[in-house]
This record gives sequence, structure tokens and C-alpha cells, in this order.
Amino acid sequence: MEYLAILLSLIALIVCLSVYNKLSALEARIKAMQFPRPQAVPTAQAEGPTSYLGQDEVIRLIHEGKKVEAIKKSRELYGMSLLEAKQYVDDLALKV
Repeated sequence: MEYLAILLSLIALIVCLSVYNKLSALEARIKAMQFPRPQAVPTAQAEGPTSYLGQDEVIRLIHEGKKVEAIKKSRELYGMSLLEAKQYVDDLALKV
């Protein structure tokens, strides 16, 4: 009988930890959705490509070889995660 109670307690603990883990992941996703993403604004060319607000400063940092600072600035401007900002700066570096 004792073994059954211990087994049930362990199963309940595993279920609780699993639910907690899922809730933490959902909370992180909701927080990520609350940050603004880059907004496209028309550049000087009417039919040319668009740029993002603050993108010129990020491009300047990339040209100066300051990729880490460019990633930090992207995170600050757009509320991106570290991975999103790195991918954004890498993509931007290939385009310019």
C-alpha cells in the first residue's frame, strides 16, 4: 500500500512539473508577442525597397564592424530576442 502511495505521489509530481514547464513556455511566448516588431516605412524611392525605423543606425554599426552593438541596438529598437536580433543583423549584413 505504501508503494502505491509513493508511486501516485511521483506521478503527480511529474504531471505538476510538466504543467509548470508548459505554462512557463507559454508565458515566454506571450511576453515575446508584446514587443513591437520593426515597422516598414517607405524609403526615398517610392517603388524601391522599404527600410525599418532605426535601421540606418543598425546598418552603420554593421559597416563599422560592430556586429554585437548592432544586435544590441536591434533588440533595443524592436524588442527582439537575442536569436531574432542576430538573424536580423546577419540577414541585413548580407544585403548591404
